[in-house]
Amino acid sequence: MTGEVIAGTAMAPEAPDRLEAGGLTWAYRREAPNPELHNPAMLPVLCLHGIGSTSYIYRNTLRMLGESGHEAVAVDWPGHGGSSKPTDGSFDYSEEAYVSALQQFVAALGWDERPFVLMVHGYVLGQYGMLYALENTDSIKKLIILNTPVGLKTPLRPELAAYKNPIAFLRPKKDAKFAADLFNAAGGPYAMAYRDAQAFAAPYEEDAAASAAVHSTMEKLDWQGLLQRVDRGYESWRRPSLVLFGTSDQFIPFMSMLDWLETKRTCMKVANGYEAKLGHAPQEDYAEAIHKPILKFIEDDQ
Repeated sequence: MTGEVIAGTAMAPEAPDRLEAGGLTWAYRREAPNPELHNPAMLPVLCLHGIGSTSYIYRNTLRMLGESGHEAVAVDWPGHGGSSKPTDGSFDYSEEAYVSALQQFVAALGWDERPFVLMVHGYVLGQYGMLYALENTDSIKKLIILNTPVGLKTPLRPELAAYKNPIAFLRPKKDAKFAADLFNAAGGPYAMAYRDAQAFAAPYEEDAAASAAVHSTMEKLDWQGLLQRVDRGYESWRRPSLVLFGTSDQFIPFMSMLDWLETKRTCMKVANGYEAKLGHAPQEDYAEAIHKPILKFIEDDQ
């Protein structure tokens, strides 16, 4: 009645659930399925955010999936949101570390032998999610790719490119606070509500290790190598996949995704005809507009 988000729900600013896996504490959001619509054959959905973001970006998508009868989980990657942010070297923020850690999270969640839908989004960690899918095809029943850079010529967005500046002293310092509010608000056609911007910024306001995690991740990143690994891996990908891109993305050219699909199998389809203008984060811009194509894709031939 007050308009305030109820603490402990998938809509709360901080992910309310915790799980221990691989020596890390994982924060995540889980939306229970509507019991009137749920049946055991319905596929659960695991949602992965990109670097500098959190599971909060999926809050509305989780709610709608739950209302439609699907169990849905969105997790904070290590170094992000409410999850562990090691600074002692126990987690090195490399591609291999992230992919291995996600395997351990999925096992601890009890989904390692359960077919599910994987949804990825965003720079770097979204692509790491795609690499995870290549290594775990037995578990991934379907794949949904929201705005994630895949084209071989796709540049890093400016805030991330700064970490790769060839002039070392111009790169962000490890103790420099990452501006997650501006980072998550940029790239789309709509203004972000202040309380949503606060939710994205909170981990970086509260713990310097969050900014250090972004720095370490970018330090370990081989951008061109990552684009090439994703490109090569998905030339032989066989699982049903839906590519759902906001066409008003200020960072990822829409044509780069279409060019990428030219060399991929016909199991990968592009969603179109959205009911709203969408940018870099369609699930944040207008989650209702992408829910119908997502639900249809998940439930077709289930």
